[in-house]
Amino acid sequence: MEMVQTFTQTQTQTQQMSGQMLNSLAILGMSSEDLAEYLAEKAQSNPYVSYAAAPAIAARSNEDFDAVALLSSDRPSLMSHVVSQIELHFDDPRERLVALRFAEALEPTGWLGQSAETIALLASVPLSLAERVLSVLQGFEPAGLFARSLKECLLLQARDADILTWDLETLIENIHLVGERRMGELADLCDCELSELSDLLAMVRGLNPKPGLAFDHVPTPVFPPDLIVRRGEDGWEVELNRATLHKITVRQDRFEDGQVDKEARKERRRALAEARALALALNRRGDTLLRAASVLVARQSGFLEKGPEHLAPLTLEDVAEELGLHASTISRALSGRMIQTPTHALPLRAFFSRAVGPAENGQAVSRDKAMGFVETALRNENPTAPLSDGDIVDLAKGSGLKIARRTVAKYRMSLGVASSYERRKNALSA
Repeated sequence: MEMVQTFTQTQTQTQQMSGQMLNSLAILGMSSEDLAEYLAEKAQSNPYVSYAAAPAIAARSNEDFDAVALLSSDRPSLMSHVVSQIELHFDDPRERLVALRFAEALEPTGWLGQSAETIALLASVPLSLAERVLSVLQGFEPAGLFARSLKECLLLQARDADILTWDLETLIENIHLVGERRMGELADLCDCELSELSDLLAMVRGLNPKPGLAFDHVPTPVFPPDLIVRRGEDGWEVELNRATLHKITVRQDRFEDGQVDKEARKERRRALAEARALALALNRRGDTLLRAASVLVARQSGFLEKGPEHLAPLTLEDVAEELGLHASTISRALSGRMIQTPTHALPLRAFFSRAVGPAENGQAVSRDKAMGFVETALRNENPTAPLSDGDIVDLAKGSGLKIARRTVAKYRMSLGVASSYERRKNALSA
């Protein structure tokens, strides 16, 4: 009889611990907004839970987080205008994060200050996803926002106004000829007379090449970061952002056992245990996030100081091994989390980079460093003697980087750069 009782008690405790573990893992992976709603619900259903919402996350319990509320509201800003549309158009959390990263890259003109490739790297998402998000963003009002060039800005506006005819599109695609006063050549391309060209130019002049200037550009963070990193006397220092910290207090048990029946005491003990487990899970969530972020910052000081080209190869497995945790735990802890650097907010996923190959000194080379090298080499090449993929491989080798030729070709194409043969031909015909 005693053996059965012991087994039943042990089984119950095991099930309770398993439930608490699952609950702790769930809390670890929740966004601040979801966690606010979850904790508010627990505070209503459990008398032992006292919940204080994070100041920057929720002013009213049970309301969805509104990123726009965190922005300056005394005058209209480009950022607040864009973020309000992002909140309406993107339901998927990952797509919304990428959209917000694009928003942070907006210049006062309304143009993008970073390429889709860079945004994809910073958000740790495939380029195809970043481009899909960008196509939605380019449909925002006013037309022309999120353009990557003057041509694209004008094309977006003409398409939105439903005036984009073939000849107008041809003119916009060759708008540089206007500045070069090659009007006859431009008229030939548009298959029209010079007199007709003036009408097309008048339509172009009716468009707004800098739609973002209609707003005040306020570089406020899109949403509050979970962590803050600062440069201290002894190096980089990471801390949790107090403005996004939720607080749970376990209320004291004020009832005497003799005043309630057996079932009530059992329910009371269950509720008290749940409250204590909830407080512990919340503390573990913050501790795991801070420990993981500290590893990222320590490993990627070059990235913080010099940019993406100086990212070192780093994976979830590397961080997990250093902390003695499972990679899935690190993934949950970092998913959707942001860190405020001295210059701007970044997703923690931006600190990861896969290796593409070993360097001559035996150290691995990150994808971002390799891609940055290829981009720099292409940007600085002689237009009349463009570099082949093999030339770039040799240049990289001379700098201590080992990059395969197929990798160079892949990065060149992702940057939208044609082959050396095409570039040479275009340079000679210009």
